[in-house]
Amino acid sequence: MSKLTLKKIYKVYEGGVRAVSDFNLEIKDKEFVVFVGPSGCGKSTTLRMIAGLEEITAGELYIDDTIVNDIEPKDRNIAMVFQNYALYPHMSVFQNMAFGLKLRKLPMEEVEKRVNNAAEILGIKDLLTRKPKALSGGQRQRVALGRAIVREPNVFLLDEPLSNLDAKLRVQMRTEITKLHKTLGTTFIYVTHDQTEAMTMGDRIVVMKDGLIQQVDTPATLYEEPVNVFVATFLGSPQMNIFKVNLEKDDTLFVTINGKKNHFSINQTKQLMDDKYVNSEVLFGIRPENISIANEGIEVYVDQVEHLGSETIVYAKIEGIEERITAKIPTNHNIKNGDTVFLSFNMNHAHLFDAKTSYSIIGAPKLNLIPCEVKENKIVKLNKEEIELPNEIKNRLFDFTSQEAKFMTIDTMKICNYELPDALSLDVKIDFISEGSDYDSVYATSKIKDGYIVYKVKHNSLTNKEKDKIYIPYSAMGFINEKGDKVISREEVSSNETTCFVKNENGKTTITFDGNKLVYEDMSVVEGEYKLKLISNKVGFTYTKKYAKKNKVESESLPNSLRVSAYDEDSLGSKNAVYVKAKGFDNYLTLVLENEFSVYKMPEFSIVIPKEAIELNK
Repeated sequence: MSKLTLKKIYKVYEGGVRAVSDFNLEIKDKEFVVFVGPSGCGKSTTLRMIAGLEEITAGELYIDDTIVNDIEPKDRNIAMVFQNYALYPHMSVFQNMAFGLKLRKLPMEEVEKRVNNAAEILGIKDLLTRKPKALSGGQRQRVALGRAIVREPNVFLLDEPLSNLDAKLRVQMRTEITKLHKTLGTTFIYVTHDQTEAMTMGDRIVVMKDGLIQQVDTPATLYEEPVNVFVATFLGSPQMNIFKVNLEKDDTLFVTINGKKNHFSINQTKQLMDDKYVNSEVLFGIRPENISIANEGIEVYVDQVEHLGSETIVYAKIEGIEERITAKIPTNHNIKNGDTVFLSFNMNHAHLFDAKTSYSIIGAPKLNLIPCEVKENKIVKLNKEEIELPNEIKNRLFDFTSQEAKFMTIDTMKICNYELPDALSLDVKIDFISEGSDYDSVYATSKIKDGYIVYKVKHNSLTNKEKDKIYIPYSAMGFINEKGDKVISREEVSSNETTCFVKNENGKTTITFDGNKLVYEDMSVVEGEYKLKLISNKVGFTYTKKYAKKNKVESESLPNSLRVSAYDEDSLGSKNAVYVKAKGFDNYLTLVLENEFSVYKMPEFSIVIPKEAIELNK
């Protein structure tokens, strides 16, 4: 059995197309994890990188504690089941299932034992002599699963295995695969674009969009506490209603819809992440099943009704709101197209999102944001507390961090209330607890932050409801600026230093090192030997003539340019951290450039070094 760890995984194709960016995930032994998202989100690419069928551009993949980036697919002990069953048409079911084992030269007695055991588990023992053309779609799918089972792999990878089946058979096979996971007791990673499959099968779900993880959690928590509008609307059918409202506050928060005030509870009001949202436009979300028909409330005009037998879907228009609203109601209401009815919202299940970023602004946040100051010696000031950061963080902070870092970010799901190594411990006072299906969200005050630190514990597991001790792993800490860009690298930041010689002549200052020459207006520096340091976010770049011509962009030869070759980059948001080799520098350089630049588009280029990018020290 195996656990998998994916650390800062990137996949970038030729031309700079990013399929997967900064993918971080730990998959426990025997866990059933589902990757879900729309077409092109990177879920299958990630699965293929785990299998070894796609090369990892950057990052580390571990199976147990062994890094497997350069290990051949056949040596990873992973079995993969594809969307198309890929069965050999001229072979029987037995031969298809046994083929891989024979290639590995297993004794025939062992081959027969494994094939018969797998056939017994899958209920296809009576099909072993048939050819694939004599099988139904469901039976072929079982054979494909059987071929994977006989290998006795540590990890099963399933890439949309049910997409070719009809609706009834998909439901049946969903159940069969879930039972198979329990029977085999091994790790399953399952890829699908079908949110129903994801919600019904996975222990945890990884929701992806544009190559990025949006949220990782249990099905119930994802449904109840989506971190942004994409997750909220992707999971659930019909999808969550989202429309713009003005958020107001008296004793509690409320929104006014068609003249009717809808109040949030006191605890929900406490959960608002920032008072700046009061009296501002926000996005209001409510799921169709949390809307009911009432004798009074929000007046709507019904323009479509769908009778589904066990329930009725009502589509209606609210005066003053552009979006059509959807309600899921019992069938005992006799509602017709053209009716005017009243709706009531269950505000205990309502959501609020930032109108610009689309991230949730009420409820447990994905990240705790803690205002901070970072001092030159890499001591961070949180509120009135000063905390020395460990080397693991110090070495990854950029040289401009002390000026730009405004918030420390802490992953809500990684805060624990049991002792952890390499973690910051804090005594907290619990204000209130918001109960969920799988986890309870704890809202607590501490000495490092005004307002709440939010963390999650297993449902009903917290014994002391007033005080707690929490542990924040250093690995869960990050730093961002006011724009939300990261100011910490995924790998160690280079010193960007080398030895140079400075000479002043004719009103110019010339800096030379290892054959390189930089010339500036008089810098008023005493001649001699210095340590030259390049400030990472002050350096620019220029396109090569070949790249400029091919991509029809302007390129010019600029003074004080230095030819470099790049080997990797890290997305910071609106910027990219780029790691390059340059003549005269023993170590690599860490530079922060505009995100229009990508080393995968142009691995060789020139950096431009203005005067303000240089620091000279004796």
